[in-house]
Amino acid sequence: MKLIQIIEQINFNTFEGMVRILHEEGKGDNLGELLRALPGVTTVTNAGSSSDLGTMTFKIKLITQKTGEEAFEAFKNNAMEKYSVIKNIELDKQNIIEK
Repeated sequence: MKLIQIIEQINFNTFEGMVRILHEEGKGDNLGELLRALPGVTTVTNAGSSSDLGTMTFKIKLITQKTGEEAFEAFKNNAMEKYSVIKNIELDKQNIIEK
């Protein structure tokens, strides 16, 4: 079996959801760019921020072979492990939609 045949049989799903990120004060300027570098992330759109609270809200689109909830949990774990500027990530699991 050729590699192209194996790759054609793999099914990927795309999911979109909202996340709120609590970050260190004054360190959220390039947070969207950091999130784009994570595995599976295809799109990051800034949906708002509050400098008083140190939070930013993003609409994230992921490509994965997992379920939507599993994919966003993996995203959360990866982001918090890799970037010390992130204090917490809140996921809106009820509004994860398949695209």
